[in-house]
Amino acid sequence: MPRMSPRRKLVVIVSAEVLALLALVAFFAGVLLRTPPPAALPGLVTPASTPSPGPSSTRPAASTQVPGQAATAIWTTTGAPDNTPRASATIAATGTPTPTVTGQVIQSGGGLRLRQSPGTAGAILDSLSASDILDIIGRTADDVWLQVITAQGKHGWVKAVFVAVSGDLKTVAVTGKAVDAPDEALTYLSGITAHARQIFLAGQGLGNRDFAFSKVGDSNTDNPAFLTPFDQGNFDLGSYTDLALSVNYFRGSFARISDAAVGGFSTAKVLDPALARGGCAGGETPLACEYRTNKPSVALILLGTGDQHSWQGFEARYRQIIEYTIQQGIVPVLMTKADDLESKEDTAPAGFTNDTIRRLAKEYDVPLLDLRRAVEPLPNLGCGPDGFHYNSPPDGQTANFDAAHLMYGFNMRNLTALQALDALRRYVLY
Repeated sequence: MPRMSPRRKLVVIVSAEVLALLALVAFFAGVLLRTPPPAALPGLVTPASTPSPGPSSTRPAASTQVPGQAATAIWTTTGAPDNTPRASATIAATGTPTPTVTGQVIQSGGGLRLRQSPGTAGAILDSLSASDILDIIGRTADDVWLQVITAQGKHGWVKAVFVAVSGDLKTVAVTGKAVDAPDEALTYLSGITAHARQIFLAGQGLGNRDFAFSKVGDSNTDNPAFLTPFDQGNFDLGSYTDLALSVNYFRGSFARISDAAVGGFSTAKVLDPALARGGCAGGETPLACEYRTNKPSVALILLGTGDQHSWQGFEARYRQIIEYTIQQGIVPVLMTKADDLESKEDTAPAGFTNDTIRRLAKEYDVPLLDLRRAVEPLPNLGCGPDGFHYNSPPDGQTANFDAAHLMYGFNMRNLTALQALDALRRYVLY
């Protein structure tokens, strides 16, 4: 084979290199001009992960999405570990939370208290107006209290009975448990509930005076030692200075002479028109006369001592008194008595009258002042030698609340009655 000349050999090498260069250029041009694939290159984008269930593990199953609609995610939450409640909400495509249930304060709910926690023991944060719009973000298990956010962004709790709810309340998480007033230390006072508030509001519609109360009872009530000193300015609250606001609030009622509080009165006599005093309408009972002329919001009722020989009909008559009081929009405060005359002087079972009063207070869901329980530590149950009239200290200071004076029946009765009025002023009469 003839040998290639150096010149020709150089031409062949250069030509091969040019062809290789052209091929390389063509390759890169094809890569640059080619349409990229739909999938990103591995390692640059992480794959979609399973969505976190958020604060709650009780998220409902997802519903079928309608074509063309933005998807929403719904969850219900419970309180955080620190008991800070979280909202039940619907998250729209924009990510803005909106409540699943709303409410509006009813027309008779003006003045509704926004509380820090559920129950009447919760601190009062604000007072709401009728028709105020609320976002409902929580509730108690019995649906009695609602956790809300006001239009001004304030968080708190309100009584459900005063809110018109829009939506299914059962979809809202249970975020609290109610604690009702008054202080648990007052073991002799109970029944300050939503029902008392309802009675009061009904009475406001009838023209009752929120700062007035009436006395209903016998000689233990128709006695200047009972409550009268507060209107006379002859009192010493001692360590109970917090009660001063209620002394001022109810001023004028303490010394009122009640048509329904007369020595010797029983449940039968307070319902007897023949025993009505002058100034009462014809055929009007002493109870009806007192309520009509005083227009109170509260009635302090202590009856039963005079029923010792007619105890068999006590419950029926007492029911009539309770029901009439409620019908008039007046909150009845039922009081037990220190004595047990129906069993000592007659044949009633021991404790019959007081047991009946306690049972009816629960049945009608009204306040109970268990005076018998309060006077049990006192000598002779705070009574004089006859065993049923309350006694007074030698100096006559029945509204002095120091330790020495509170060893007497009328002092303890005045303290507990004022405490009951104070609880009603704070939690019901607003």
